[in-house]
Amino acid sequence: MGSEFAETHGDAAEGIIAESEYDKLFEHLAEALGRVGTFAEGAGSGADFSGYRYVDQIPWITIVPSDDVPPSRAAQAAFEAINSAHRPFAVSFDFYPDALLILPQRRVFTTFAEEEIRGGD
Repeated sequence: MGSEFAETHGDAAEGIIAESEYDKLFEHLAEALGRVGTFAEGAGSGADFSGYRYVDQIPWITIVPSDDVPPSRAAQAAFEAINSAHRPFAVSFDFYPDALLILPQRRVFTTFAEEEIRGGD
């Protein structure tokens, strides 16, 4: 699924996008996450959400939420970021051992129960 999405929405082979495009998406997502919690690049910061800018330069960004972040809050930020982005991109959240993937058009794939994605904090 990830490879297909990246190849469909990327600009080059294997879904790669230009560094400037990736930076725009990453910053846009960081701002949305910052409206529902704290965000830091890298790990070990104690932030609600963390992510690495240059793992794969594709329109699919993976974020690691802290143990205190409910999936509904992560989904809220991802929906906002995806809906207002300058180009299609996807956000995956590594809630190990659970996972949450948000794609454009409010498509959600997850191991969480639906109420955990919709429900409040």
